Amino acid sequence: MVFPRIRSVTVPSASLSRRGAAYFGMSGPPECIAVASLFALMIVFRIVNMLHYQFDSDEPQHLHVIWGWVHGFVQYRDLFDNHMPLFHIALAPVVALIGERATILYWMRFVLLLMYGIAAWCTYRIGALLFSRRVGVWAVILVGLYPEYHFTSLEFRTDNLWGPLWLLCITVLVSGVLTVPRALIAGLLLGLCFGVSMKSTLFVFSLLVATAVTLFLVGRDKIGLSWAQLARCGTAFVTTTLIVPGVIMAFFALKGLWPEFRYCVFDFNVLAPAIANEHHSARFLVISSIAFACVIYATRQVIRVTSDPALAFRRGFVLLTCTSYLAALYSSWVLRTPQDYLPFYPLAFVFFTSAIITVSARFGSANFAVAKALRGVGLPAFVALLFLSISLVTKPFWNDSSREETDLLQSILTITNPNDYVFDCYGETVFRQRCCRPVLETITLKGIRRRIIPDTLAQDCIETNTCVAVITKGRTHLGTKIFKMFVSQNYLPVDRDFVSPNYSWPNREIRVAGAFLSPAQPHGNRMDFEVVIPARYEIIAPDDPVTGLLDGSSYEGARFLERGKHTFVKTSGGQNIALLWAQAADRHFTPFYRRHPPSRS
Repeated sequence: MVFPRIRSVTVPSASLSRRGAAYFGMSGPPECIAVASLFALMIVFRIVNMLHYQFDSDEPQHLHVIWGWVHGFVQYRDLFDNHMPLFHIALAPVVALIGERATILYWMRFVLLLMYGIAAWCTYRIGALLFSRRVGVWAVILVGLYPEYHFTSLEFRTDNLWGPLWLLCITVLVSGVLTVPRALIAGLLLGLCFGVSMKSTLFVFSLLVATAVTLFLVGRDKIGLSWAQLARCGTAFVTTTLIVPGVIMAFFALKGLWPEFRYCVFDFNVLAPAIANEHHSARFLVISSIAFACVIYATRQVIRVTSDPALAFRRGFVLLTCTSYLAALYSSWVLRTPQDYLPFYPLAFVFFTSAIITVSARFGSANFAVAKALRGVGLPAFVALLFLSISLVTKPFWNDSSREETDLLQSILTITNPNDYVFDCYGETVFRQRCCRPVLETITLKGIRRRIIPDTLAQDCIETNTCVAVITKGRTHLGTKIFKMFVSQNYLPVDRDFVSPNYSWPNREIRVAGAFLSPAQPHGNRMDFEVVIPARYEIIAPDDPVTGLLDGSSYEGARFLERGKHTFVKTSGGQNIALLWAQAADRHFTPFYRRHPPSRS
């Protein structure tokens, strides 16, 4: 059945689906119903995954920097971070309002839901401007359900502010004739991108390439742009682009923090590829060049089949902006991560959606079974369901992998006071000051092993009297043998009473200052031990209270022990005895585990 063409102005009795189909230029009500259903499913699926998808290490790391701003610490000086500060400064009031709670990472994901909405609107708007409203709305659904974009875009990270700002910049540039006011707004949006990440240099490259090539392919005269107008708009664009990063740099320079800012944002990011020993292969440059030449040819064909020069320019400009960004990313960016593709996917899916709608229309004119199905709903609906199925199979939401982070934060809030220092790898404890400055990511740990970055981890723990260490499996094994030995000798893995080890967080281990005590002689009662972290300690056993002589005086409970050697002579307490940071023992953390919780009957 072929639905008749529906005029944009319908009678009041017309169904909502028919009016929707008319507005978006769809094949009929069934496609409109499919779009509405998939859009609602996309939103529900996103919210469910925001509550269940595992937290990436970048999420608590960024939140820790924001927490630092809230508590008077200054980024780069007091907290190491290799990103521009706009994201952290902008969200500091939100974190202050939410407060220190174990579930804060969920809250911050929902805060960034607004930016996802902006990115979706920009995707729709660009699709509508370049092709049609139908392409725009389907592009939103397809990119929203595409697994790589879906999972990366729901995380709390700088890139999920950076990407939408970039899409806003592109939307402004293609929304009408290029004028000075439009250039000023677009430049300011690009400047905000620089305020979030210096990776925005890739945007500048892609804009320059796309503008130059598209002007050459379309012809400057055909779109009515004089050299003087281009010069005025270019000057306006560059001027406002420099405002935000210029203000940020001036702020840190006036505060006397320019060396710290320069090292974290510029020097470290330049040094990182050398530390990682990542040498970019020339084949990537060759492949990118060949691929980009093919894209230029494809862009030329798109421009040739588009009768309106202004529309041809917009299509060519966006296509080349998208592809040149990808080419620059592959050919010049050594350390690529999944979030680097966030600005690419929405623009790419606009063209992908246009292509599959065209294919769907051609299939719909055929007379076989698949064609009949496509005629009513369309190929994009099947592609969207395919993406959704892949996500459900590869990363099922019913396997809740997000609780590990919240359980860790709850334990840290319980076991420590606000002024306690904590050793962690990258700020995953969020609400406590780290005893060491470096963020112990793979790059830093390789630098420590290669002695490019000094190894002061053990010294930092001692100087700050750090009694709690959070060990993230898969990271600390890259550290030095000296520090691993220091941790194993001076910190005990603990958990709540009556809980088996690693019950709540299989990839994390909370360690507390202390050690298991053993007799100096077999079957003896004298135990010699050394304290490295000065603090109040308690001597405990799994079940019975411990009595004896500590350093020659009667042991009657927790006692402050100075750094150095100590002696304990046991008079009672069983065979298993441990020296433990008293604050942890008082709050029911223990190095002795029981496999099952006690019966409540």
